Amino acid sequence: MLRARVVILSIGISLLMASCGVLLPSHDYYAVGVARIGDRIHIYAPLCDGEQVVGVEAIDNQAAAKVPDFDPTSMRFTYWKVADPTEAPIAEGWITLGDSSGYRTTTIEAGSNIGLPEFVGITLRLNVKGGQHTVADVIVISEAPEYPADADPQVVKYTYRDKSGGEGPRNAQEIREDSGCAANYPA
Repeated sequence: MLRARVVILSIGISLLMASCGVLLPSHDYYAVGVARIGDRIHIYAPLCDGEQVVGVEAIDNQAAAKVPDFDPTSMRFTYWKVADPTEAPIAEGWITLGDSSGYRTTTIEAGSNIGLPEFVGITLRLNVKGGQHTVADVIVISEAPEYPADADPQVVKYTYRDKSGGEGPRNAQEIREDSGCAANYPA
């Protein structure tokens, strides 16, 4: 009986997400913050001690959602894909979307495959206690609060969807307190 409810709920959520044209992680999703500083999109990914970003991929989430049986390994809708940060702030979750300068490996340069989408699926590959873990979120570029180019990414407020489903501007500390550890979210 419980299994049947879970299957029905899963199908219902899948249909709802497909009809919206947006792929979202499960209800217990990992969420990142997003802000526009100057002409750059900044992402704050809340992490616990011992968790580090080791790879980032950004895709056109809306286009991918329209493809039946979408295969993310195809990179067909990938806007940007990088790995192996060389700078501590990036490994700690301070990511500038499309800026490959702080990574050893760039698989896809920002915009070389597709333009910056409005709905960006962000996938983070992480080193966590016990191995590697992957988390994902969807950000909406037009919802990012805007700041001057000289604003400090570590003090601005980010659009963020909290655990209760509320959305609004939060600073990094508020996001970190709400989020919990990335390793606790489903992959």
